[in-house]
Amino acid sequence: MEERGRGMTRITINLNVLTLDRLFGGDLGAYVEKARAIEEAGIDGVVMPDHVVFGNDAVYPYGNWTVAPADSWPEPMTVLSAVAAATHRVKLITNVLIAPLRSAVLLAKQVATLHALSGGRFELGVGTGWQKEEYDASGLPFANRGDVLFDQMRACQALWRERPTYLQSDHVNLDGIWCSPTVTDASPMPLWFGLAPTRTNARYFATFDGHWSCIKPDPDFVAEGRARLEEALFTGFGIEKRLKVRAAPAMHCDAAGTPCIDRTMENIHASVAAGVTEFDIPMMFYARDPKTFDRFLERIGGVQRDY
Repeated sequence: MEERGRGMTRITINLNVLTLDRLFGGDLGAYVEKARAIEEAGIDGVVMPDHVVFGNDAVYPYGNWTVAPADSWPEPMTVLSAVAAATHRVKLITNVLIAPLRSAVLLAKQVATLHALSGGRFELGVGTGWQKEEYDASGLPFANRGDVLFDQMRACQALWRERPTYLQSDHVNLDGIWCSPTVTDASPMPLWFGLAPTRTNARYFATFDGHWSCIKPDPDFVAEGRARLEEALFTGFGIEKRLKVRAAPAMHCDAAGTPCIDRTMENIHASVAAGVTEFDIPMMFYARDPKTFDRFLERIGGVQRDY
């Protein structure tokens, strides 16, 4: 969050591009082709979420979204690498990557490579996911995924900074390991955690100097969760920190009950007041065809940034 003057906040507008291919006949090349238009519209970042697979009976636990197992979910690091080559300015963001489904050393290399190739534009948002079927299909335990994520992030930061790397933990064993490229202090990479705002999870924000990706867009939930995490950081770790918060804006609909980007963006002040500093706008709820996509880009690219 950037403070300007007395009480002035500068917000960031990112575009969650999941389902972009559906608007263009299922062509995954649309992610690359339209990345240029996204950048030209003045949008600050391109966001990709992550699911490796879906089970037949997956039920989303955080809202009314209906999961269709056959929906298109391109692999986010691959998509963002292609977007990086087609753009010059926009940030490249995972929100969030289900990190425990990947090995720590491979994740460290993928992240550092994309960060370097993009000129330092990549931001890593990670979480543990909610779907047990993904872990079952990957041959990985679901119950301890939080501890796996913690050890993974320890390993990634060590691999990016220490050459060679030595790290022993319950889930990672690095004994004189070399991994290139690295992530240097000259080009730092922000870390975001898509986790429940609990005292237990405050350890991630304290250990890795991370910020919070909030899965629910409700401003009351954002405000309460941010305050809870900040209090836990202070009382548990002695860290006084104003967290940056990434979230979708609370959705507003038109008179017919259809999600309306104009009404949604007119009401983002409530989310800003709650502490949201980075808005990830989910394209899938607002753009239904190429024509409405162009109108959608124009609307969110021109949003006021200072509040």
